[in-house]
Amino acid sequence: MPDVIILWDSPLFFEHMFQEYGISSMVAAPASLNSPHLPPAKLLVVPAGFTYPEHAAVSGALADEKVRKKIFDFVENGGVFLIFSPLKEIGSCGACREPAVTDLARFGFEAEYTQTDILILRGSPLTENTDSVYCDGYFQNIGGVFSVIETDDEGKAVHIAASLGKGKIILSSVHEFLSKAYFNSLLTGPKVKL
Repeated sequence: MPDVIILWDSPLFFEHMFQEYGISSMVAAPASLNSPHLPPAKLLVVPAGFTYPEHAAVSGALADEKVRKKIFDFVENGGVFLIFSPLKEIGSCGACREPAVTDLARFGFEAEYTQTDILILRGSPLTENTDSVYCDGYFQNIGGVFSVIETDDEGKAVHIAASLGKGKIILSSVHEFLSKAYFNSLLTGPKVKL
């Protein structure tokens, strides 16, 4: 049984990172979240770019009320839900002069995500041995139970988390592989059924 389930609609590089770290993982299509056969896990990960049109199934799944309830139940029972960089609304473009803003309320979160290139000119405990960290945006208008884990050099939130029941919801704009140590810190709880 995997420690990590990656919510995506095709194979991707994230699997290789977990394999390199010695962390068991599997990719699950959004439709499989309604399957009784999905194995329990400690961490559910949504990689960067889930609002791109080619991955609309992931975005649609997160907006579905029944799927969101399953995810929130997973977290309340001790699972960790990690979302990387919502990036952009469908239809906006990366070359636009104005940053695209994603209202995360449609996914049930009290925060907005602003897409813009950020280079943090220092290492981060999240990425370990790096001289700088690239992020593709920041969070603003953060409400509810979210707290800031990491900021950029100007104090903009790039990594936020909220405790919910026995588990945690984490939103991150860090667009680099997070460290093995960081992932291991997220895998301390029990395996929970989705």
